[in-house]
Parts: sequence; C-alpha cells; structure tokens
Amino acid sequence: MAKASSSDMEGVPSFEFNPKNDGQVEIQLSSPIADLENMLTESFAGQTKKMDEIYQEHNVGTLYISKNYKEALRRLEQKKLISVDPPADKRQNRDGKVTFGDNVLVTFASRST
Repeated sequence: MAKASSSDMEGVPSFEFNPKNDGQVEIQLSSPIADLENMLTESFAGQTKKMDEIYQEHNVGTLYISKNYKEALRRLEQKKLISVDPPADKRQNRDGKVTFGDNVLVTFASRST
C-alpha cells in the first residue's frame, strides 16, 4: 500500500490516493524522518529494544513504515544519540552501506532532567 500512495516525503508514504495530483510538489519545512527521530528518543528514553520491537510498539497510528524507522535509527546512531549492538561497522552490506536488521539491539539515552 505504501508504494501506491500518491506522495511521500523522505520515503514516508501518505497512504492516500489523490487522482487530482498533477505532479505539483508541496513544500514542507519539517522533515518527517527528523520528526520520527525526536519521537523515538522521547518515547524510548532509557530503554533497550530490538528494532522490530520499536517499530511494532510505535508505528500504530502513524504513517511511518519499517524502512522509515531504520533510517531514523541509522541517523540517531550517526549522531551518537543511541548505542547499537552490533555497531555500524559490523552491519555493512557488500556496498558498504550500513544496514539495520530487525534484531539489532538499540539503547536510548536516558532523558536529561
């Protein structure tokens, strides 16, 4: 269903069909993946979970798909806002791209008060 969406922003599908969409692009100032990063660091602060657990617990009621969660977590790892087991250098594919499997363990920093 995500592939059939009329539009997406940064790979986040709209899950809607708009037959009047004439190819015009909507300008959005926010980044859906950056928004997801913020939601995840708030929702899972101080917790350790597998990527798939994070997705299953958080995606209900959102437009985000598993691929979006993996991208948000990759970005958080690059920013050193989460720790990941195994680390990025152990999760590269043949092309050198860092992968993020469903069983990768993610630890979120505790909230600072």
